[in-house]
Amino acid sequence: MKYRPISRSLKKLLKDIYEDNDVSLIEFKKLQTESDRRWEGVIEKFGNDSTLIAFQSAMDVALHLLYLSVDHIKHQAPSDFNEAVVKDAVIAQIETARAGAELALKQLPAGPNFL
Repeated sequence: MKYRPISRSLKKLLKDIYEDNDVSLIEFKKLQTESDRRWEGVIEKFGNDSTLIAFQSAMDVALHLLYLSVDHIKHQAPSDFNEAVVKDAVIAQIETARAGAELALKQLPAGPNFL
């Protein structure tokens, strides 16, 4: 699978977060803060557009709902099989978002950008 190039600073942040194969809440919050900071830069460059603002809010809401959904399921004491079903479904949702991002980024004609 081909992934678009990302900035060195983002690549380093992601490497630091994932290198031990265990994302902590502190690491998640750090990435979320950095993600919001970068998107706020997009808003500054391209205008205080309602779609740009709504996208950032929707990402925050989607992640919060994901957490609440899994927390709800956890309290149902799922079997190992049902836990596997949930994990598979969550990964499918995230991969759909990744594929959608790839489709959206194809609209930018400048090609790969290295920061």
